[in-house]
Amino acid sequence: MGSANVLKYRWFSLGDVSSSATIVFDNLTNMAIIAFLLTVVFGMPAGIVVKHIIPGLSVGVVLGNIVFMYFAFRLAKKLGRDNVTAFPSGLDAPTCIGMTLAVVGPSFLMFKSQGMDPESAALHSWYISCACCFFIGFVKFVFSFFAHKIKNALPTVALLGGLAGVAIGLIAFFPLLAMLQLPLVSFLVLAIIVMIYFAGYQLPYNLPAILVAIVLGTIVYYIFQIGLTGHSNIPSLSHIEVAFPSPDLTFFGSLGVAAKYFSIAFPFALLVIFGTVSVAESASVLGEEYSPKDLLMVDGIATMLMGVFGGTAQTTPYAGFPAYKKMDSRAGYLLINIIVVGIGAWFGFVNYLIELVPDAILAPVLFFVGIEIAMQVFLISEKKYLPAAILGLFPSIARMVEIKLSSNPDLVSMDKLNSLLYTVHDGKLSDIAAIVTFGNGFIVTGTLWAALVYYLIDRKIVAAVITCAILAVASLFGVIHSINLDGSMYWFGSLAAEKQIIPLEIAGGYVLFAAVAVVIYLLNRGKPANLH
Repeated sequence: MGSANVLKYRWFSLGDVSSSATIVFDNLTNMAIIAFLLTVVFGMPAGIVVKHIIPGLSVGVVLGNIVFMYFAFRLAKKLGRDNVTAFPSGLDAPTCIGMTLAVVGPSFLMFKSQGMDPESAALHSWYISCACCFFIGFVKFVFSFFAHKIKNALPTVALLGGLAGVAIGLIAFFPLLAMLQLPLVSFLVLAIIVMIYFAGYQLPYNLPAILVAIVLGTIVYYIFQIGLTGHSNIPSLSHIEVAFPSPDLTFFGSLGVAAKYFSIAFPFALLVIFGTVSVAESASVLGEEYSPKDLLMVDGIATMLMGVFGGTAQTTPYAGFPAYKKMDSRAGYLLINIIVVGIGAWFGFVNYLIELVPDAILAPVLFFVGIEIAMQVFLISEKKYLPAAILGLFPSIARMVEIKLSSNPDLVSMDKLNSLLYTVHDGKLSDIAAIVTFGNGFIVTGTLWAALVYYLIDRKIVAAVITCAILAVASLFGVIHSINLDGSMYWFGSLAAEKQIIPLEIAGGYVLFAAVAVVIYLLNRGKPANLH
């Protein structure tokens, strides 16, 4: 295990080219979504978004990827292997969307309503958002010292079950919709991916399948555009603008105002904390054990630094490790991500690259990544634990439905959605209330539901009762099952009387679940398990 083994680490392979396409697209897409929501939906001046927020977001991505590359070299030396895959890292999509819709945009509108001009309102909302970003990073940094306790306290099937739900409900399903919107070109890309990665075929000269699929799909897309409209519609380079990141500590003066938004920010930190432990486990079962503590600590520091440089979201260790491993990726794809995302953010290519490669071309790639992640829990679980794994899927599916409902006013108007959200008839929640509350805190809920069933299957009744108690208490304060559309937490006593019924019913349900489980357990003491 000496230095000779370090020299043998082949840190770049053709698989890195394919993997870089997915991780680069994901990061640039998240940046483009933030820019679109703030400038188009909320009407924020574009200057602060392009010159401060986007470059600030890139700082956390670049720092996290550099350190994660170092972790790969360190693990290669430890294992004496030349094919170690570096852990992926980038912007967290739920936070990019959620913080923009729940903090940055609303605070901008609030300051405008108080009489500020758009530039001043944008500046103040930016400071608040940077403070929230720094707060999220600090929470992750603190929790990193307890990451191993979280991992040791929860079974693998629980960690991977909750992650599988994210993979199916969010990572795979939304790209599937994008594919179906333009099947003529997306199915071409999907065919290449399925043939190479699922059916085991190879391309000539062992060319990287993902890269070939994206390039070929993009060419066919623009040919299709020419045939349909007579023009290629390739985006113009005329609006590219250079903007380098710079630190700004002014946001510390806004901590008092920002504190009221911390209850919105905190659940996003929890999602990444639980998610990091889960994705680290997905790497461990493939023989490459990265420390959850190290991953979460670096991620926390990267997010805090992002806030200092003007970012308004958070980074996260990505869930795509199994897919990147299957593509034979090493550490090179992170270097490509550093170069492209850094250049893309600092030299103004973010929106251009997103416009150049259509969603329908990259959607099959993300669809493949989601499937690979979801497969892990079923590959490593014993048959008797499959019910636990499957139950962990459903909170993410509810979250997926909630996102579609809340982001598409053509389906349900926001007024209608909010009127139905707190509707309870004779103790029965409306469909909207059930979907929203079940989807809020989805990673935490999915993980704990899978753990609960696992403990019951293994006859660990004390652990099951404790899990029910955690679920009940967490649901009372909106850590999970928040009754607010934005998923924010609250002090139960501060809720209006007519709204308290929802968290009370949910918490009471968990208490009754625990009581029934204890009674049935006591009635069956000494009897063998009757698993079918």
